[in-house]
Amino acid sequence: MKNYDYILFDLDGTLTDSKPGIVNCIRYALDRHGIKYTDAILNKMVGPPFRVSMKEFFGLELDQIEELIKDYRGVYERGGWRAITVYDGVFDMLEKLRAAGKHLAVATSKPIKFTSIIIDELGFKKYFDFVGGASQDASKESKADVINLALENLGVKDKSKVLMVGDRLYDIVGAKECGIDVAAILWGYGDRREFEEYKADYILATPSDVAGLVLGG
Repeated sequence: MKNYDYILFDLDGTLTDSKPGIVNCIRYALDRHGIKYTDAILNKMVGPPFRVSMKEFFGLELDQIEELIKDYRGVYERGGWRAITVYDGVFDMLEKLRAAGKHLAVATSKPIKFTSIIIDELGFKKYFDFVGGASQDASKESKADVINLALENLGVKDKSKVLMVGDRLYDIVGAKECGIDVAAILWGYGDRREFEEYKADYILATPSDVAGLVLGG
């Protein structure tokens, strides 16, 4: 069994179920611009950076995407983010990892402004040595960008000691780009088929399984 000293966590779909609020705010922005969509598309837009999903699903130009982002963030900031819950078992997992002396960080493609608000409001702050999110201007918003930011701030010298924990293919791809192992979790927004296709190092069913993997329990 590998010895992981640094554990990086995605936020949406991994620590928190934020899908209802995100979907409602995306719907608001799309409706405001008269863009047609399906519920299936909305569900797939939870996870990747907003600019990526808008381009992928609607083929929009950059100027229109930026207008949609402005509308989305406006309603999200006014309270849309509050439609969020912490998954069962997450706090217990974090407690066990911290008690064992592990270094924890958040690495999410959600803008750091909203990430920081959520981490503070939900009582997560005490668990993490570093909280990393996307820059507001999109200069650093890929999963690899925020993973590298976390590694730098944690002072990681040996990447074999690092584990990324996330729920979508973007977490897997970003982790592999950065040269670290990744555990894909089944309680979030991805599924086993996706995780196997993108070759996650581990596929775990519960937060307790994450703690068990890292601590050997």
